[in-house]
Amino acid sequence: MTVERAADSLLVGRVVNAFGVRGEVRLALADPAAVRKGMTLDLVSRKGARSRARLETLRPHGDEFVGRFAGCENATAAAELQGAMLVAPRSDLPPLGGGAFRQADLIGLHVVDARLGALGAVRDVRHYPSCDMLVVGRNKTLVPMLKAYGLEVDLAAKTIRVTLPEGFEDLG
Repeated sequence: MTVERAADSLLVGRVVNAFGVRGEVRLALADPAAVRKGMTLDLVSRKGARSRARLETLRPHGDEFVGRFAGCENATAAAELQGAMLVAPRSDLPPLGGGAFRQADLIGLHVVDARLGALGAVRDVRHYPSCDMLVVGRNKTLVPMLKAYGLEVDLAAKTIRVTLPEGFEDLG
């Protein structure tokens, strides 16, 4: 499913499935720092229907989160939300500090290495204890998001420039 988003809103996650019998749902959040209890989100169903709902509860659960939306009081109502995309207006998201980027803004940017040239587009961002890694191109090459590799993100030009070490291309 493709979710069209206005320039002033971001896809921040999706509903995985119902959780328990009290109307809670498991959430996969693309940007956990952007989603908080009490915020109102647009829910875009798999069929494209849109609705707005207030996130009344939110707590971590393993690699995902569990939450409950206003009006979602039981497992049947929660099951109806399965697969829905969560979209938030940029104005509702907390500001980021310098050098920080929203995951949704990085997806689709083209990665260019000073020596190797074009590596491909960012498909995903993985979060590891040592650093975040860009998942780039068809081969899903992992590129560290570290200043040590000359990382420069230019959102306007839709480009990420890096200077990867000699031999990097042999790692994959």
